Amino acid sequence: MKNQVIKINDQEIGYELRVSQRARGLRLEIGSSGLVIIKPRLIPTIFVEQFIKKQTAWIIKNLAKYGAAESLPAVSREELVILKKRAAKLLIARLEFFNQQYQFKYKSITIRNQKTRWGSCSKQGALNFNYRLAQLPPELLDYVAVHELCHLREMNHSSRFWSLVARTIPDYKARRRALQKFKLE
Repeated sequence: MKNQVIKINDQEIGYELRVSQRARGLRLEIGSSGLVIIKPRLIPTIFVEQFIKKQTAWIIKNLAKYGAAESLPAVSREELVILKKRAAKLLIARLEFFNQQYQFKYKSITIRNQKTRWGSCSKQGALNFNYRLAQLPPELLDYVAVHELCHLREMNHSSRFWSLVARTIPDYKARRRALQKFKLE
């Protein structure tokens, strides 16, 4: 991890450069620490600045949006344990409820302290969720639960995937926007 600075439109923007063994191409992320660039080990660093300059509009727009996001309150170790249990209970109940319509099979449900994701779904059918979902409004927890549940059928964000989500969350676009207003840290 290297902290770097680049000048874009007379504005200095700091970013963290991460080198990844698994990355296949250059990737941008906006996180609680700001702009993060992930690059494959074999791509020369000189290409990073060119990549950033091509993505200037996206970076500026999303840095502003993320800066306006609401941070969830920090939690102690004791609160973390309580929130993980609460998230597990809520998510198991909501997954059972929504899966009555879908009838998808999943292998496991895990609650984690993830830094960058609200949820994920593996190809093996393991559903992973962030414990901080227990701190969100119920309609946003439902959106994330359905989103990951639908990845059991469609491991992408194609129109078929969004059609599956819309079956039970017709206002998923509004919920997705509302979820983006919360920062993960």
